[in-house]
Amino acid sequence: MKNLFTILSFGILLFSCNKKETQEGSTTKSDSIQTKNEFVVDSIRVQDSLQVGKTLTLSFEKQVLVFPNITNKTILDSIYKPANIEAQDYSKKSLATILEKFKNESLKKDESQDYTPEYKQTWDETSAMKVISHQNDVLTLLYSGSGYSGGAHGYYFEAYKAFDLKNNKVISQADIFKNPADANWDKILKDHFEQPEQKEMLLVDKIELNNNFFFDQDKITFVYNQYEITAYAAGVVYITLNFKDIKDQLKPEFVSQYKIK
Repeated sequence: MKNLFTILSFGILLFSCNKKETQEGSTTKSDSIQTKNEFVVDSIRVQDSLQVGKTLTLSFEKQVLVFPNITNKTILDSIYKPANIEAQDYSKKSLATILEKFKNESLKKDESQDYTPEYKQTWDETSAMKVISHQNDVLTLLYSGSGYSGGAHGYYFEAYKAFDLKNNKVISQADIFKNPADANWDKILKDHFEQPEQKEMLLVDKIELNNNFFFDQDKITFVYNQYEITAYAAGVVYITLNFKDIKDQLKPEFVSQYKIK
């Protein structure tokens, strides 16, 4: 079994976390940068693999962010829920323990299963968190994951969440639009579906707003994962709407609070 890699990275809102390969033993890498706004983001990564047969290897990698500046339990619960983490304490130590538990469960060999692939395969499970932006008290995170456990193909997903750190809440479509269920959204979204190859693989007659989105002062982008509205081969679909084109659909309080142009 490969040795466990645990990587702790310290940085500001935007940072990079590079994986360092080693042959024996474990490595710990730490960096610290002082910033004017003092919004610090830490990262913990656990990675390991286990060969369970002549032709089958299990691989696990999970990375999560740590936010020392965020202390509100409600918003922390919301931040870690998409990563399937629920804890009383979201410190680095606590999160590292949780990641170790996830790793051990993922790499546990089921002795009752005698399945062996004909050709060498690696069944993997990977997930990560990433900061997309942080301004005007809005923190936007990306949760991504991929994996393969046999079959024709694996899976991949992207989930975006925007958090209002001032009011300690997740921002939903209901906070942005006057009527998220308006029938006109189908036409609006289809009119802004800019990838013809993906559009040809639509599986639904009607596209609806979802809560998988990210936004800035000018635009909002809705994200639809594989099989959500299109076939697997289409990949992840991004539909971007300029706020100036849908201003009559926006709630006045949303425009005011988040300084929408």
